[in-house]
Amino acid sequence: MGFKTIAILAAAVMSVSAYAESSLTTKFGAEGWWTRTKVNEVNRDRDSTPSFYAGIEHDVKFLPNARVRYSSVDADYMAFDKLDLSLYYRILEHDLMRFDAGVTVSDLSNTYYRNADTQAEVSFDELIWAFYGYAELSVPNTNFDVIGEMNFGDSQGIKNTDLMAGLQYRIDVKERQLLLKGGYRAIDLESDDFKVVGESELGKPFIFAHGWYAGAEYRF
Repeated sequence: MGFKTIAILAAAVMSVSAYAESSLTTKFGAEGWWTRTKVNEVNRDRDSTPSFYAGIEHDVKFLPNARVRYSSVDADYMAFDKLDLSLYYRILEHDLMRFDAGVTVSDLSNTYYRNADTQAEVSFDELIWAFYGYAELSVPNTNFDVIGEMNFGDSQGIKNTDLMAGLQYRIDVKERQLLLKGGYRAIDLESDDFKVVGESELGKPFIFAHGWYAGAEYRF
């Protein structure tokens, strides 16, 4: 299962959800992510990259909500394209708080890890999964929300974590909504493929991308 399969699955979920016309919410978003990279506990170069996503939410019983998100990092000692399909349910919702929980399936492609000692490169193209959680906490009497998302899992020999935390500002336009967002995001991937052998000043076998992001989302 790769990029095309995940896209087909997402399209299928969206088309089934279209039956809930009265309750269907569609959202599109784009973000700029200014990343710093760390490989084997050594700080490396920086990268600036866009992230895009689209999703649907509805009230069809038993059918999960869905979001597809694309992110990419391309640096000297690490690189990956990450396509996520998140399927989730609304667990809690009231005026000041909402919480979603589910599962994310991620397709890692165009990947490489470069050993700084030997300059040898390893690819880690895999289909992995993670538990998904998302929360919004509204600031009373304002249009601001504190937001946070967590994806964490261990599959195909890769321990993966994708975290974000930030603020969003809601602008209501009739039945539509524009959200301005900003915060911090971090992706951590750990694998035995990133281990170093022999005497080396390099550290633990992980690659890490982290940095500030800013963007906008449109809901209708």
